[in-house]
Amino acid sequence: MSHSAFACIKAAPIFSQLPDVLIEELVNISIHQKKYAAGSYIYEPDDDLSALIIVDTGKIDVLNVNENGQELLLYTLHSHQVDVESSLFTDALHHHFARAKIDSSVCMIRRTDFQNLLQENPKLSLHMLNVYGERLTELEQRQISLSLQSADERLLKYLHEIAAIQMNNTFELAITKKELAVSLHITPETLSRLFKKLVTNGTIILDKRKIILL
Repeated sequence: MSHSAFACIKAAPIFSQLPDVLIEELVNISIHQKKYAAGSYIYEPDDDLSALIIVDTGKIDVLNVNENGQELLLYTLHSHQVDVESSLFTDALHHHFARAKIDSSVCMIRRTDFQNLLQENPKLSLHMLNVYGERLTELEQRQISLSLQSADERLLKYLHEIAAIQMNNTFELAITKKELAVSLHITPETLSRLFKKLVTNGTIILDKRKIILL
């Protein structure tokens, strides 16, 4: 399947609400399909991350290493997901690793090119301010929701959201259980106990990564 630079930029959540004419402007300053073999690093701690990264194909793990040298998975990026979007607005150094989990390709927009475009295009500047305002509101609401919900409620809400997206109560998890635990802010051991509890209560049927909501 041929790569569409327009579709790649448009699919990134940070840009998805922009009108097509502004997407075209971003396409003109973007770099596409830079290849990374499985196991290779996209960036390491203290790298100058002067570009926003959009995953085109593959999977990329973002991780940290503790004092004992143990790798800690923070999250996994899949197709069309964006990383280090703050690099478009700041020159701060990163403190994590990003490593290709499988052969992957990424697209990029460099900070200098993006900021030059913002100066030349007030409409884009206004749209980006609105986008970030909405994202901050969503983040605040999510933090409030997480603080009020128990771990059981967070897991069940996630499962119902996936079922709603796929319009089917039978589905397979698109991420590993370890990745799911990270996204729900719980330990893998806690996630295993919660799954067992949902099975015992007759809420779900679980077969490896296949889930049936009852």
